[in-house]
Amino acid sequence: MLQFDEDIHTYTLDGKVLPSVTKLLVAEGFVDTTWFTEWSREKGGYVHLACHLEDINDLDESTLDPLLIPYLEAYRAFKRDSNFIVESSEVPLASEAYQFAGTPDKVGKLNGSPAIIDIKSGLVSPVVGLQLAFYEILTYRPHKRFGLQLTADGKYKLIPFTGRQDRNLCLSILAVYFWKSNNLRR
Repeated sequence: MLQFDEDIHTYTLDGKVLPSVTKLLVAEGFVDTTWFTEWSREKGGYVHLACHLEDINDLDESTLDPLLIPYLEAYRAFKRDSNFIVESSEVPLASEAYQFAGTPDKVGKLNGSPAIIDIKSGLVSPVVGLQLAFYEILTYRPHKRFGLQLTADGKYKLIPFTGRQDRNLCLSILAVYFWKSNNLRR
């Protein structure tokens, strides 16, 4: 039974705390958090929430801060232009076999093919390819992987991630993370 405590961003599977995709990437040096600001984190969270509420038909647009509207418009334009069909939005997943968890932003169909999309309200770095590969592992089936950059001017950019070694690199990251956890003090 997977449980996710959003307040402390902790995943628990059958009573055992699992590392998140973000924790794995930060712990092994793939993400430098010194450049993240509280404002960017907060803005990104609100953009994600607005897009999620849009997808589950529970968005009251009148409650949105006007600064968020262009990001939402960009997301709507992406969905309209691409005919992306959302099958799940912000659903926590865990791998019992690999002992990690994460929450893909969007899983669905893009041009008829299974796709995982990660929404970014800032730059889309190459590390997003690894983040998406971890999510692909959690879905237990192949997906095309994309970063979706939403901008403050209401535009979007869809960035494909096609690295054929991304899955293997993610499994290596897991192996190193657990080796360090078991053999070194963290």
